[in-house]
Amino acid sequence: MIITLTTDFGLTDPFVGIMKGVILGIAPGARLVDLTHDVPSYDVSEAAFIVERAYRYFPSGTIHVVVVDPGVGSPRRPIAAAVNEHVFVAPDNGVLSWVFHSAAEASGVSAYHITNTGLFKPVVSNTFHGRDIFAPVAAHLACGLRLESVGPRIDDCRKEALPQLRPSGKGGFIATVLRVDKFGNVITNILPEDLGGQFSIRVAGTEVRRLLPSYAEAKPGEVFAIEGSTGYIELSVNEGSAAERSGLGRRAEIEVETGGANH
Repeated sequence: MIITLTTDFGLTDPFVGIMKGVILGIAPGARLVDLTHDVPSYDVSEAAFIVERAYRYFPSGTIHVVVVDPGVGSPRRPIAAAVNEHVFVAPDNGVLSWVFHSAAEASGVSAYHITNTGLFKPVVSNTFHGRDIFAPVAAHLACGLRLESVGPRIDDCRKEALPQLRPSGKGGFIATVLRVDKFGNVITNILPEDLGGQFSIRVAGTEVRRLLPSYAEAKPGEVFAIEGSTGYIELSVNEGSAAERSGLGRRAEIEVETGGANH
């Protein structure tokens, strides 16, 4: 059984390794995959986007443990959810919002409040539920535990609204930056069909008018648009950082003109 791990723990501290030790102590045959441990600290929204864009590339039945949990130790619920033949184990803090929204358009969600304390470590810390709750629950599920055995079914999981394009009143719309990747590519919530045949994206005093099929087709130093691997439009610089060039970061807003053809 495959178990993926997504956290904001980084790799300086032993937290990720400890979670893996807990999982392997219960499910020694589990195959562990680090999706990422470099989610910005406490950034639930970015983790939600990353997980939803990535999970579909794993086989059906994969278990995804997501621990970006600024409310650890508070009354927020631990949950386990089945979505599109995958299982997610996470805090109920909105970190599965993108997954839940996409599931609403597909086969739906079966979610459960994790209350079966027999699955937890004997002593549960108020600061490390990744070790004491989420890792052991995922391991037991990997060993064949039925999902409904973790606790009662619920239908009120926290689901934050996703960033939407807003009409600008100028023949276009206002978009939002979803995240900036390691290369400085600025990932927006714009889909290719939102741009139409002609567009202008205003960035740091310049206008981006070209949607290119590859990085190599850009002129040296040019800020351009490209459909990234997430399926969303990114602002990029060939062998450079569009984020540094533009000063854009997550949640920043971008003005896009399209002549009013699409919005």
